[in-house]
Amino acid sequence: MKKIIIAILAVALPMMMQAQSEGLISRKAPKGKADMSVYTAKGAIPEEAGKVVFKDVIAAPGKSKEDIFNKVAQWASLRYEPNTMMGDDYRDANFFKNIEFSKVKEANKQSGKIECQGAEELIFSVKPLAKNYTQAFYLLDLSISDGKVEFMLHTLSFNVDQGEGEFIRMTAEDWITDKECLNKKGDLRRINGKFRMKTIDMVNQLKKEISESIN
Repeated sequence: MKKIIIAILAVALPMMMQAQSEGLISRKAPKGKADMSVYTAKGAIPEEAGKVVFKDVIAAPGKSKEDIFNKVAQWASLRYEPNTMMGDDYRDANFFKNIEFSKVKEANKQSGKIECQGAEELIFSVKPLAKNYTQAFYLLDLSISDGKVEFMLHTLSFNVDQGEGEFIRMTAEDWITDKECLNKKGDLRRINGKFRMKTIDMVNQLKKEISESIN
């Protein structure tokens, strides 16, 4: 009987190990080599006069200023509601968790100006007994006119975990710019590189949400 069990194990174990290495029975999917160029490109964190400022124009062909404003204002009121969370999986691009300082500061239909105060968690990873994350703070100015939304995100900073519940506030200028975040080879530095990646993802996601709300 022992010989039969040993023979079965001898056949089964290599197959189980191969399946696990391929992600078939493992908890984590097999990791491919990610394209990091979007994060390591020079100027991926844009600067103006020494300040980190993300600017873009989101097109809405054929849409009136009033129509665009109403839709973006509705999006902003939901997106920046304090103490709210969207999604239940931190790996989702749509996931975010606002903290109490998040709010819409201004929504002026006549001028077409919407100003949002972002205050949210950016989550790097979650383990059974720990969550690796930062709190990001920023201002988002949206200027709306016929056929477009002018996007500007600025005054960005982070609470950086120092361990044992201690955080220090770091500005984007001192933490995620090319000078501070890229080494001599052009690769991301280990500690602050993840902040740069999450910031770029967040900005792209915000622009995508605005575009989807009006088109």
